[in-house]
Amino acid sequence: MATTGPLGGLKALRAYGAPLAKTGLLRTGGYALLRRLAPSRRIAILRYHAICDDAGYDYASPGICVTPAAFDAQVRYLSEHYSVLRLPEIVDRVRAGKPLPVNTVAITFDDGYADNLPAARVLNRYGVSATFYITAGCLHGEAPFWPSEVRYLVMATRGNELRLRTPKETVALPLGTDTDRQKTIRAINRLMKSNVIPVREGIREQMREAAGHPVLPRHMLTWAELAEMRDLGMTIGAHTYSHPNLPSAGLTDATREINESKARLEGELSTPVTMFSYPNGGAERYYTPELQRAVADAGFAAATSSHNAFAGRDSDLYALERIEVEERLEDLIFALEVERFAFRPVPTDNTPWTGGPQGREH
Repeated sequence: MATTGPLGGLKALRAYGAPLAKTGLLRTGGYALLRRLAPSRRIAILRYHAICDDAGYDYASPGICVTPAAFDAQVRYLSEHYSVLRLPEIVDRVRAGKPLPVNTVAITFDDGYADNLPAARVLNRYGVSATFYITAGCLHGEAPFWPSEVRYLVMATRGNELRLRTPKETVALPLGTDTDRQKTIRAINRLMKSNVIPVREGIREQMREAAGHPVLPRHMLTWAELAEMRDLGMTIGAHTYSHPNLPSAGLTDATREINESKARLEGELSTPVTMFSYPNGGAERYYTPELQRAVADAGFAAATSSHNAFAGRDSDLYALERIEVEERLEDLIFALEVERFAFRPVPTDNTPWTGGPQGREH
């Protein structure tokens, strides 16, 4: 049966928007013409993670990596052709009902990888800023960032199988081939997200033991590097304290993660932290109306989700949509200039907060 509706439209656009056609539109000025004739009134909040080549796959999934050369090209193009604004400015304007320029873009990063510092320098060189959502308790020298540690430990474990115990089950995961190990990484990620924090930590300790307690290489920012990014004009936001799946953590621990991330970042950097990002987006439920209220009550002015769509004045400020970023500049601009006509909010299992678009005042 043919797929219909917004998802079907997007799939059709991507299928027929062949790489060569996208490149041709970019080189011939087709996108620029579309931008002038039909400027976007929506807000494109871009969602980056790691800026690295394949050497970065040791600590970040290939699906969330953009190479330094591609990132440089994207920032240069965005700075020349779009209104790249700081996310706090966008939020302030939306909350106050003030107009935004057409073709508005905001740039965001999740997690706090060390490769974000060179990215911040690139942004500064082109005269634009971004919001960097930091996992406050996992910078270098503190608790390892668990999604990166999982990748490293799975690849370091010898043998053909890894057995892990939780209070509910024992799972046997294959390690025989590289393909097996990649599947195991994904399975462990789901396992970590679906359990409360103490169980997650128990799984992590079992993995460390199985791998022989290797020393992890540095892959997260230091506090000094984060301060440099602040001084370069970057906005520092919070991404929880230890990157749990917040609904799985339970409201008490989730609220503590939200509050402690803000307090730690503000204490270390002596700057207000008003932007928040929910971690572990994807198929799993990763925020709820109760968690949106907790974010607002903690003093954050807005929060971004991983819902792949354009934001706008009708968006909930505590569940702002973002656009997934790919490697090729052509694919990014195709999304901004062509797919935007088919992008509509797609229902998810995350019930919208009835607090509405304006959220709570602070």
